[in-house]
Amino acid sequence: MKKKETVRAVLTVLIVLTLIFIFRNSTDSKEESSALSLYVKELVGPILELFVGKGKVTEHLVRKLAHFTEFFALGAEFSFLIINEKKVSIAGVSLILLAGLVSALSDETVQLFFERGSSVMDVWLDFGGYCTAVALILLIFFAVIRFKKDRPNLA
Repeated sequence: MKKKETVRAVLTVLIVLTLIFIFRNSTDSKEESSALSLYVKELVGPILELFVGKGKVTEHLVRKLAHFTEFFALGAEFSFLIINEKKVSIAGVSLILLAGLVSALSDETVQLFFERGSSVMDVWLDFGGYCTAVALILLIFFAVIRFKKDRPNLA
C-alpha cells in the first residue's frame, strides 16, 4: 500500500471514529451528559482556571468547549484528508465545509430523538470549531508551501 493510500485509510478511520464519538455523546440522557461534563470539569478545571480565572470554570463552559473541541478535531481530520488527496481547491474546501455543517446539524438532530433538545447556538459552535481547524491547518499548509517556494533548496 502506498503512503498516500495508507494516510487516506488512517484519516478515514479517524473521521469515522470521531463521528461515532460525537453522535454517541448525543445519545446520552441529560443526566448522563451532565455527569460526564462534571467529571471532565474536575479533570480539566484547574487548567481552564489558568485562562478564565479561579472559580470561573462552569459545567456550561466545559460543555461548550467540548462541542468546539470535538468538531475542531473533525475539521482537522478532513483538512488533512484534502491535503493528502491534493484536493486543496475551492471545490475541495467547499466540500469539507459542507461535510462539517451537515455533521453539526446531524449531531443536534440526533439529540432530538434522545430528549436532549437541540440548539442552533450549538450548531454554530460546532461549525465554528470545525472551521477554525480548517482555517488554521490550511493557513499552515499554504505558509509551508510559500516557505518552500521562497527557499527551493530546502525541499
